[in-house]
Amino acid sequence: MVTRIYIVRHTQTVGNVEKRLTGRKDYEVTEEGKKYIGLLTERLKNTKFDKNYSSISGRAIKTIEPIAKLNHLPIETSEDLCEMNFGKYDGMKWEEVNKIDPKIHEEHVKTNEIKGIEGQETSKEVATRMDHYIRSKAKENEGKTILISSHGVAIEAFLRNITGEPFTEKREEYSQKNTSLNIVEYDTEKDKFQLVLRNDIKHLENNEDSVK
Repeated sequence: MVTRIYIVRHTQTVGNVEKRLTGRKDYEVTEEGKKYIGLLTERLKNTKFDKNYSSISGRAIKTIEPIAKLNHLPIETSEDLCEMNFGKYDGMKWEEVNKIDPKIHEEHVKTNEIKGIEGQETSKEVATRMDHYIRSKAKENEGKTILISSHGVAIEAFLRNITGEPFTEKREEYSQKNTSLNIVEYDTEKDKFQLVLRNDIKHLENNEDSVK
């Protein structure tokens, strides 16, 4: 039996616009972000979801609230779907981090991973908790269709974990844009994920700011 899983990155926030390390700290959705939510909702309005899941962050919850209402379903939240904890730099602007510790950005450019921050999670730790939670919900909803709202680094870490693709490869293909849509199928008999759609923003194609 196959469970179909739609995974979306949250919509645009003030933190995104200000180019912050928006991990566990939350930021308000921008006016542009509200438009994104409307376009995502329009795209998925005819998809019947059996369950809705989100990280505990307001930006992720707000992204799928209209879809949840269309399906007359609550949103179950979990810290396991949260963004990477960026430790002592969580919430800081990249320009501020670069002044304090330029090696963080240098490593990011080199490896595509954000690492070396005191108190932060590793990409592997993020991927592990995401995999554990999503796998458990896929088994719990065997044969059904579920919707998950999460975050850029967290989703990328999960997708790379199930495909075996290293962070250094296909950066643009895996780097999640606001309201990017990914579809994964989970085969309960084989206990295996299959990536069906990755980082898709067709619903934003007519929006001039869609790639932000």
